[in-house]
Amino acid sequence: MEETIQENESVNTGEVTDTIKPPPPPKKHTVKGLIREMWPAYLIEIIVIILGISITLALEEWRDTVKERKLETIYLKNLLADVDVDLQSLKNASDRTQILLNRGNELLGTIRNPTGKDSLFASINEDVRAILDRPKFISSDATFSDLKSSGNLHLIKDIGLKNLLFAYYNEAQHIREIQDAEQQATIIISGSYFIKLFSLDDQARQSVIPPSGGIPQILKSTEFENNVYLRVTNRQELLDIYQRTDALAVSLKNELVKKIGE
Repeated sequence: MEETIQENESVNTGEVTDTIKPPPPPKKHTVKGLIREMWPAYLIEIIVIILGISITLALEEWRDTVKERKLETIYLKNLLADVDVDLQSLKNASDRTQILLNRGNELLGTIRNPTGKDSLFASINEDVRAILDRPKFISSDATFSDLKSSGNLHLIKDIGLKNLLFAYYNEAQHIREIQDAEQQATIIISGSYFIKLFSLDDQARQSVIPPSGGIPQILKSTEFENNVYLRVTNRQELLDIYQRTDALAVSLKNELVKKIGE
């Protein structure tokens, strides 16, 4: 009886031992194996990352382009407004300079063909007052100066327009320098001479009295002729520059209008 029970237990124990097996050992994965198994996932992930970065960069570039274009348009419109003001200032300076030249040439004509009548002194006094006028062109260069100082000059993509801007404002600077020199010459040389002989008071011009020696003595004076000639030649030089700058301003205005309209 006991032997039978032991056999049965042995049989049962053997069956359990036969059916319960230990788990297989884990597979060892190498780097090459992982790459072979996972490369599609890696490739998709890389493509997604690259695509995301590309889209982000494209959007940033587009936003920057739109922003720069808007800023460029603002600068172009402000430049156009400045040029319009300059054109009016150039016209005023040119018109007044032409009047000065007419009176100066009239004086030179009187000097070269004197009549000797003291009654002409009032007219000569009027001409002297006229040639001492100093009309000035002052350029409105605030926008161009801001473009350079702010580092935004790169916004002007059109090379031709950019060159025209530099040419125009360089010419405006040239005018400023010549006007300053002309002003000094007028104050120091011509003004100090004419003020001794003629009345510069607008209210007193009808009652002026010729200085000692009368008109003949004044008209024969080489110093008088030289001072009149100096005023005429200086102003003729400025008029030529005004006209040249006016042509540049018109060309610049046309280019700005064209660029804004694009």
